[in-house]
Amino acid sequence: MEAERAKELKRVVPRLLLGLLAVESFTLPIFRSGGRTGLSFWGWVVNHTIFGPPVEYVPAEDYARELEGIFPGYPVSKQVPTFGTMEEAMDYFKTGQESVEELIKNGAISIVAGRGKVKRYDDLLGNVRHDDKYHSIRSLVQPDEPEVREVARVLVQASDFISAAQELVNSFTTYGSEVGDLWRTPSETLAKRIGVDCDDSSILLCSILRNYIPPDQVYCAFGLLTLDGKADGHMWVVLGNEGGEDRTLETTAPPGRHTKGKYIIYGIFNDTYAFSTDVGLKEFDLKVVELSKSSLRR
Repeated sequence: MEAERAKELKRVVPRLLLGLLAVESFTLPIFRSGGRTGLSFWGWVVNHTIFGPPVEYVPAEDYARELEGIFPGYPVSKQVPTFGTMEEAMDYFKTGQESVEELIKNGAISIVAGRGKVKRYDDLLGNVRHDDKYHSIRSLVQPDEPEVREVARVLVQASDFISAAQELVNSFTTYGSEVGDLWRTPSETLAKRIGVDCDDSSILLCSILRNYIPPDQVYCAFGLLTLDGKADGHMWVVLGNEGGEDRTLETTAPPGRHTKGKYIIYGIFNDTYAFSTDVGLKEFDLKVVELSKSSLRR
């Protein structure tokens, strides 16, 4: 019996040694870590057992901050942090200029002059009618315009009023990044139908939705759309929900299509409200109508 065990060991031991040599010599996906990091078997033992260095725990917010915008495909939050200076961003992230520039390049943050806080105004006036005059942008959202009301009355009979309205508006949209040039009224957009861009279609969609959605739940949003490292002035529609989260409605794409890029809001408005950051006022050349005491009581 002992002779048989000795014979078996002589047969098995060389194979075990060869197996250990192979594991030590080549990178194997041990528990999914070796294949990604290039660890050998013994490297994995050192890094994943009591023989390895102590674990350093990183707060979740810092971990997310490190990842956000750095790695391709990593989901970046819709609200991109805005900083007034490079130094301010460096101090916030506790890192050097090179790392901050990488965050900017990937669209994770934005460096712009002025405060990033949104402030409410009675109205915002913009030179958006090609006549060198400043017009109320609130007045451009016209839910009570007869043709808009009729369109809304028909669309609300669909199973999904919002998607039906978005699909209609997108059906005659030809995208062009001319935010700040000419913002058409809803009736002008419905009459034109060809050559309609993001600001025209957003104002129209917001006007249609306002017939059946309260003013504190649907707005035209203006700001930047960053895509493939390029940032352009853009307008879209923001829709609130019961959970308190905003829903982006891209008026230059049909409903259901995944929106690409990152949306940076500088301001929002509809027929009742107007909000903007200092950056939005500057970048879109807007003049403010300050809140009156009567507005503050609303």
